[in-house]
Amino acid sequence: MKLKRTLGMVVLIVTVLAMAGPAMANGSSRWRWWQNKEIISQLKLTPEEIKKLDDAYVESRRSMLEIMGRVEAERFKLEEMMSRPEIDVAAVREQNRKMESARSELAEVRFDFLLESREILGHARFQKLTEIQRQWREERKKKWEQKREEQESPDN
Repeated sequence: MKLKRTLGMVVLIVTVLAMAGPAMANGSSRWRWWQNKEIISQLKLTPEEIKKLDDAYVESRRSMLEIMGRVEAERFKLEEMMSRPEIDVAAVREQNRKMESARSELAEVRFDFLLESREILGHARFQKLTEIQRQWREERKKKWEQKREEQESPDN
C-alpha cells in the first residue's frame, strides 16, 4: 500500500512539473541559455531559432520529468527490496537493472536535446556556445575559490 501511495505521489509531482514547464517558458532560467540576452547577441540567435530551442526544450523536459519519475520509482523499489531482512539476490539485481535502464534512458534524452541544439546552432555557433560555457565555468570556479579562501582566512 505504501508503494502505491508513493508511486501515486511521484506521478502527481511529475505531472505538475511537466505542466509548469511551458508556463515558465516566458522567463529565463539558467537551463534556458538561449533566453539569455547576452548569449542571444553573441550567437546571433533569430526568433525562429529561439522558438525551435524552446520547443525542443519543452518536449525534452517533459520526457525527462517522466523518466525521472520512473528512475525514482525504480530506486524506491530497489531500496525497499534491500531493506528487507532477507533478499532475493536475483530479484534485487533485476530491479537494479531496471533502475539503471531508466537512468540510461534519461541520459539519452538529455543527449538528444544537446544534438538538437547543435543542429539548430550549426558547428560554428555551437563551438562558440561551448567556449562561452567553458568561460562561465571558469569564472564560477574562481568565485567559489575566492569565497572559500575568504571563509578560511584567519581574519574572519
